Amino acid sequence: MRESCGVAAAVGPRATILVYRMLKALQHRGQESAGISWLSEKIVTKKGLGLVENALSPKELDVGATVSIGHVRYSTTGSTTIKDAQPMDNGFISVAFNGTIANYRRLEKQLNLRVNTDTEIILNILSNQIRKGTELEQSLLSFSQMADGAYSVVVLSLRGKVAAMRDPAGFRPLALGRVGTTTVIASETSAIEQIGGEVIRELKAGEVIVLSEEWIRTAERRGEVHTCSFEYVYFSRPDSYIDGISVYEARMRLGEVLALKHPAEGDVVIPVPDSGRPVAIGYSRRSGIHITEGLVRLTNSMRSFIMPSQSSRIKIIQDKFGVVREVMKGRRVIVVDDSIVRGNTMRELIRRIREAGAKEVHVRIGSPPIIFPCYMGVDFPTRDELLAANMEPKEIGEHIGADSVEYLTTEEMMQAIGRVDLCNACFTGIYPLREIPSAEEQRRRFVCRA
Repeated sequence: MRESCGVAAAVGPRATILVYRMLKALQHRGQESAGISWLSEKIVTKKGLGLVENALSPKELDVGATVSIGHVRYSTTGSTTIKDAQPMDNGFISVAFNGTIANYRRLEKQLNLRVNTDTEIILNILSNQIRKGTELEQSLLSFSQMADGAYSVVVLSLRGKVAAMRDPAGFRPLALGRVGTTTVIASETSAIEQIGGEVIRELKAGEVIVLSEEWIRTAERRGEVHTCSFEYVYFSRPDSYIDGISVYEARMRLGEVLALKHPAEGDVVIPVPDSGRPVAIGYSRRSGIHITEGLVRLTNSMRSFIMPSQSSRIKIIQDKFGVVREVMKGRRVIVVDDSIVRGNTMRELIRRIREAGAKEVHVRIGSPPIIFPCYMGVDFPTRDELLAANMEPKEIGEHIGADSVEYLTTEEMMQAIGRVDLCNACFTGIYPLREIPSAEEQRRRFVCRA
């Protein structure tokens, strides 16, 4: 089970309520289910399907609990069921994680386990080590030596400790903060600031933090850093920071480089809201072409990319945007977005833009073509689903109805973000893994996809 979700944890007064609020602030990272665990003499876990406010009721939470972890789920395989929702607990520890354990089948065989998800692997390995007397942080460090892939994980133990770990490659973000006297952990800095907290710092790649109400203890296992470039391009909120770099400013620079290297002749720049907006602003500033809001995203719309099935994605797209006809009529329109994955959204948008009277439609994308599947937790499971894996830009333009389509190169993207230590596997096919899963392994893992 591959996950690119959101995790949160809190130690101190109002822990469960703060976790609940952080999960709402991380809703963009997962919309299928949400769950919270806390310690109240025993570990208690509540979870449900859908958005946080539908899956969980604050009235069900123990507001007196001082240790808690939580999770919002975006699955890239499997069905949307309570059984697969996180956190998962066995009465001894509770685990929530964001990422993918690429070698989990191998670990399953080595440890003689029968599990269905990556989370269960983590739960089993940590439980066995802790029961033998190994400290929580050492158990996580030992797990990191065994596991290959991406994992920002939070753990709640029956002994009242909360631990958090960012994998040695630092694929996914993870931040430490404080709200009053309560120490908090969240997948993104913006979730901490959203609830009135102060970000202390981001966890380093390979770092483990163990929290109690009296102290914070850290340990780390160094590795070669490969932070996911797609966090900057799409996943993270624009008001977040990843390893000290503003996501918003990075997206603005993507647009500036896009305008410089891949110009288009047009009358107006139209952003695809919401993650495409900063890219479009940067494009407009550098090109000098006026930007305006020609597409209106409905406030209650969900992120189509992270929906689990093609049918659900198409339905979301149809209900997702409004088109301002006065902006489009008789104009050469430059549509700017952060990425094209399957092409569903862009094809529908261009159809509606042309119906609104646009004379030309040119598409400019603030990332390279996505050609390869991701084994680190992003929903690019097979090349068959990836538009750019099967078509050249000119063919893509014909397929989606655009007069032209151009992308950034990988080098241009890294220049704009300001980092070279990024994972670009979905663009290049070069995977920073010790062992790349076989095609058969991937087929088995994705065959149950809803």
